[in-house]
Amino acid sequence: MARSFTSLFFKAAKKLSKLQRAALRMAAPKATRKRTASARKTAVKLAPPAATPRPPAVSSLGGGRWEASRQFSDGAGRQLAFARYTPAPAPRAGMPVVVMLHGCRQTSLAFARGTRMNQWADAGGFMVLYPQQSMTRQVQRCWRWFQPDAQHGGAEADLIAALIRSEVARHDLDPERVYIAGLSAGAGMAALVALRHPSLIAAVAMHSGPVVGDAHSAASGIGTMRRGSLKPLLPLLEGVADPAVFRLGMPALILQGQLDPAVAPRNGKQLFEQFRALNGLGPEALPVERVLGLGTDKAYRRMDLLRGRKTVLRLCEITRLEHAWSGGDASVKYHARGGPDASALVWRFFQGLRRTGAEQREA
Repeated sequence: MARSFTSLFFKAAKKLSKLQRAALRMAAPKATRKRTASARKTAVKLAPPAATPRPPAVSSLGGGRWEASRQFSDGAGRQLAFARYTPAPAPRAGMPVVVMLHGCRQTSLAFARGTRMNQWADAGGFMVLYPQQSMTRQVQRCWRWFQPDAQHGGAEADLIAALIRSEVARHDLDPERVYIAGLSAGAGMAALVALRHPSLIAAVAMHSGPVVGDAHSAASGIGTMRRGSLKPLLPLLEGVADPAVFRLGMPALILQGQLDPAVAPRNGKQLFEQFRALNGLGPEALPVERVLGLGTDKAYRRMDLLRGRKTVLRLCEITRLEHAWSGGDASVKYHARGGPDASALVWRFFQGLRRTGAEQREA
C-alpha cells in the first residue's frame, strides 16, 4: 500500500513538473497547447530552420498609415464603412486623394492589397480612400451600378460623394485633385459618382467596367456585362448624370481585358464612345494609337484623345487579361500578375488633371 502510494506520488510530481516546464517554455494559444505529441513532432519536422530568412510579404499595405474599419455617417443617418491610407511622412494638407472602389465579393483590404495602390500613394504623395459596400445592402458586396435610381445605386453614389466631401474638409485635402477609380462593379459605381458629382471629381478610371446607364435591374446588369448595350449610347448617360457634367466634362481612363469572360470587351469600347461625347470630342478628334509591351504578357493597345496637349480620354485594351486588376498581386482574388500595372496607369493619368473651379472645402 505504501509502495503504491509512493508510486502515485512520484508520478503526480513528475507530471506536475512537466506541466510547469511547459508553462514556462511556451505561451501558446489554448488550441496549440492541446495538440497531441505526434502533431508537435510533425510541426517541428516541418518548421524551417531558425536561421532561414522568410521572404518579404508580396502584398504590403505600404509604408504609411493604414486605418481600417472606419465608419462614415451622412446627415440622413446612412452609414458607409471605409479604410484610409495616408503616406508617410507627407503632411495631409493640400494632398490629392484617390478613391478606390472594389468589385463584387471583395473588401477594401483585399482591394488595397491586390492593387498595391498604397505603394503609388507613397511615391506620389496622395491619400487613398477605400469605401466598402455593406453586405446588408448587397449580399455579394456589389455596388448597385445596375440600379442607378435614387433609392439604390444613385443613393450609394451620393453616400460615397458625401464621404469624399467629409474627408476633403477634415484633412484639408486639395479639392481640385479628387479622383475615383474602380474595378468591375466598382468601375460602374465610380462612373456613377463622377457623373452625378462632376464638380467634385476631377477624373475617373474604370477597370473592366460596364457601359453606363444601360442596366436598371440585376438581371439586365448581367446582360449589359455580357454584351454591352444595344441602345444609343449618349441618351444612356443623360438618364443617370447631372446635366452639369456635359458642360464641365469628365476625363476618363478605361482599362479592359480582351479575354474577359465576365465583362465583354465591347463595354470598354462603348464607354470610350460615351465619354468621348460627354467631353465634347467629336468625330474630327482622331485618337492617337500605340501598342505597348508587344510580345510580352504586358502587351496592350492604347488609344488617346487629346485636348491641346492634355490627354482627356484614354482606352487601354489589355491583350491577355481576363477579369482581374492588371499587374496586381495575383495571390489576391480578381488581381492578375500579367498585364501592365493598372495602378501605375491610373495614377499617371490622374496626375496631370485638375477640376478647375471644384467644390471648395467647408469652413
